[in-house]
Amino acid sequence: MFSDPTHSVITGIGVLACNGMGREDFWKSLEQGKSGIRLVDRFDTSEFPCKIAGQLWDFDPHQYLSKADVKRWKRTTHQAVAAAKMAVEDAQFNVEEYDPTRVAVGIGTSISSRDEEYDAGRDQLEREGWESLDKFSSSASSAHAPTANVSAKLGLKGPAVTIGTGCSTGLDVIAWGMAQIREGRADVAIVGATETPLTKPVFASSSALGILATEYTTPQDAMRPFDKKSNGLVLSECATVIVLERANHAIRRGAPILAEVASAYSASEGSNPLILQRSGEAIAQCVNGALQSAGMHPTELECIQSHGVGLDIYDFAETSAYKTALGDHAYRVPISAIKSMTGQPYSVGGLLGVTAACMSLNTGIIPPTINLNEPRDECDLDFVPNHARLNSPQNALVTSMSFGGTHTAMMLKKVA
Repeated sequence: MFSDPTHSVITGIGVLACNGMGREDFWKSLEQGKSGIRLVDRFDTSEFPCKIAGQLWDFDPHQYLSKADVKRWKRTTHQAVAAAKMAVEDAQFNVEEYDPTRVAVGIGTSISSRDEEYDAGRDQLEREGWESLDKFSSSASSAHAPTANVSAKLGLKGPAVTIGTGCSTGLDVIAWGMAQIREGRADVAIVGATETPLTKPVFASSSALGILATEYTTPQDAMRPFDKKSNGLVLSECATVIVLERANHAIRRGAPILAEVASAYSASEGSNPLILQRSGEAIAQCVNGALQSAGMHPTELECIQSHGVGLDIYDFAETSAYKTALGDHAYRVPISAIKSMTGQPYSVGGLLGVTAACMSLNTGIIPPTINLNEPRDECDLDFVPNHARLNSPQNALVTSMSFGGTHTAMMLKKVA
């Protein structure tokens, strides 16, 4: 049933995305090619060239946290706790039945919600002085706040960590959870990431960098990975949390098993802190490493959940990497870019890819890359344009690429 009964398996997923709340709702949107990108209504975007984003349109933190906790903690924490509670429920995991010292927690973030925290504290400081600030205001601004809150709300006492490796964070935190299980420090790991980049300062800095989409007919067609007409990305807020369990542990309790995590492999280009190598060599190294660690030949790979972010250098480097790592087989592998529907959630992107991959393994359906009408000349692989496809894959690769060349690839296998 498993290549190794001590390997990690995924038994539950909690998703908060702009096009779906909860694993099944999110997957339904992906199958239908439904985008969650709309005009921003949280703040005035009139001064910015891009006026759209992937907000969590229907998210109410009061459904998951007390009124006092909602007030004290910030949106990244709200999202993390909500996604963690969703994941535990999805896994049919009763926390009270397990030794809390044997459950690890790892939540990652990249941008976090520093602007929200800073602006709120600054305004109060200017109006009423430092004595008026909540004594826990510094804790609320900590990058570790989501991890600390998930541990506390679920009563978990095992290893806990916060990871921030840019867009690779989601896959890296899964790899950390796998290590806790493999090395015997935990039987279960609740891992994920949370991101809230929808603030004026982030829009301003992203506009200055020139990475945001500014030309689009509708908000839904703005995110165009691998397409000639792509002229930037769309920011989104998001959180996803996954329950990892030792395979024999999950079998023993009769858990719903979504996939086996067969391997993870990371590499860094080590050349420039801002610019990627167009050759995609380090990404190819990740792909090859993940395949080898999973005991697979490149020709055995059956589908890919790509980074697919719609920026020229990223799309070109990623396409080149697949050709380098897979050879001619790269042209036969269906590749999805679901950020065409979700926008770019930075640290959470890889986790959304893992979620989509799990659902593909269990439904036999490959979600589409929407808005792909005229591929870039160099992006000539099978990116499953515009419509979902019935394919019945037995394994899936997920890739994440961070600025400066920090990349991770992960192999998932279907459980018979």
